[in-house]
Amino acid sequence: MKKWRAFPLPVLILVLIGIGLLLLLTHEPRYQNRTLTSWLQQCWDTPLMETQRLAEAQNAILGIGAKKALPKLLKLVQSEDDPVSMSIMLIGDELRISDDIGDRFIRWHSAEDFWWLGERGFEVLGTNGSPAAEALGKLLNKPKRLLVIGRCLESIGKPAELVICQAVTNQDVAVRQWAIEHLASVTDDVEVYINRIKPRLLDSSDAVRATTVDAIGIQTSAPELAVPLLIEALKDSAVTAKAAGALANFGTNALVAFPILTNLVQDGGPTVAGAALKSIIIIDPEQALPILTNCLARGKPGTAVALKALVDVAPDQALPIILDRFQSPDTETRRVAFRLLCRYPLTPPVESALQAAAADSDLKIATQAKKILTENHLKANPLESQFLDDPSYEGKRLGEWLKIYERQGDYSYSKEATNAIHHIGTNAIPALLRRLVYVKSPFGLPDYDVNMDGVRGFITLGDQATPALPQLQVLLDGTNQSLVLYAMVSALGTGTNAIPVLIKGLTNQFAEVRGEAAHSLTEGIADRFPEHRQSIIILLTNLLADPDSEVRLNVKGDLQELNSPPPPAPNK
Repeated sequence: MKKWRAFPLPVLILVLIGIGLLLLLTHEPRYQNRTLTSWLQQCWDTPLMETQRLAEAQNAILGIGAKKALPKLLKLVQSEDDPVSMSIMLIGDELRISDDIGDRFIRWHSAEDFWWLGERGFEVLGTNGSPAAEALGKLLNKPKRLLVIGRCLESIGKPAELVICQAVTNQDVAVRQWAIEHLASVTDDVEVYINRIKPRLLDSSDAVRATTVDAIGIQTSAPELAVPLLIEALKDSAVTAKAAGALANFGTNALVAFPILTNLVQDGGPTVAGAALKSIIIIDPEQALPILTNCLARGKPGTAVALKALVDVAPDQALPIILDRFQSPDTETRRVAFRLLCRYPLTPPVESALQAAAADSDLKIATQAKKILTENHLKANPLESQFLDDPSYEGKRLGEWLKIYERQGDYSYSKEATNAIHHIGTNAIPALLRRLVYVKSPFGLPDYDVNMDGVRGFITLGDQATPALPQLQVLLDGTNQSLVLYAMVSALGTGTNAIPVLIKGLTNQFAEVRGEAAHSLTEGIADRFPEHRQSIIILLTNLLADPDSEVRLNVKGDLQELNSPPPPAPNK
């Protein structure tokens, strides 16, 4: 007895519980000498991409069979947290000997963990889990259990039809909503389905009535049943907007609702009127067009969605309205019109409007218009056609060699491409300079990929790029920061020949260029050519008084690196 007292109480509790668990596990169904729970755990832990391991666990559960597995699965989804179990979990966590993911000595589950293990079993068994459907239905009211029990019943499918049908009248609002949504998947006849859920249009809960309207609104194969119910639902102020929007799904089959919807456009609030306006556009565009035009003229809320619907069903009728609204002094009105205009092919009127948009006072509109027109220009003038005079090597132009990398996503050129660029040599300089300064017509938009082809080409040329240094230095006087950086970095392949370019970069108007110049002198030159180390330290010291704080901070780090003793030479 004294020996037992020597053990802390928490440890004793864990040991006793562990023994109890072992006794319980001996009564659990097994497959290949492993318990059902362990196979369920494997199902839970295994990522979908590990198909072989996942299939192994699923086959084991199927091998155990529904008859043996279902009692255990029901126990798992019926699990409840009790004070003792919660205390054990807390003690195990404090002692750092247990958790719920198996990284420690003991794996201890909460009740919710057990629910989801059970759900995995029902997912694997599918319709074979039907004997448990009624018992699962009784768990729908349990707190926090709807999602997992719902998943179990969904896995069972058609055999769970009666249980799901009964849940439509469950006392819990969330359960009723779930049942209305999922009853359709297990009911073969649309008329039967609608008849089952239509009493919920009178439900005491606004949320349930709304869910019912949504469910009826997608039964487009039975307009003779659904449309009258949706028209009746228009009288319910809590779901009027939903019912009005749902009628659009039935197109001309909802013509009978047109007059009622028109009244809602006139008299309804913004949300209701907007939904009704969109629906009449879809139901009968020609008859609805004057109504839409009137609403736009009055500045009635909710017209943007209706105008989009008109573009979908009658684009030719919508285009003049969009072009007209694009002249509006209101920025948001122009933005809406521009978004809709972008859905049209580039016919002359549309292209003309986009040309005007490229000069719009709103930067967002102007930028996007320029991108669209630029893409259209490139279709007529492919990039390759702009570099037809590139020098060649072994039957390939320089531009082709500049796209052959060692690995996909790695911008180091392959040995063959590097060799080709070296063979082309100084003849490549004019083509690389054109790429370095290249912009896309007609608006001069930058093209990062083409510019970087020029940068990488120069660096790969190495010393052979030296004749280009005067031109690269000239580019450092430009007002385009990106181009200045490209020009400076392009010089790095020439080794010490790049020093004048980098020194010029130290006094550039752009802080980022000054910082990059300092860093390149530190790592690109001083590391490779120690004889220039002291002169570079002097140059960088001048930048400690740079007006930009980030430049000062980075230069301080560069100087610390330069002033550190060089690493010892490796033993030969």
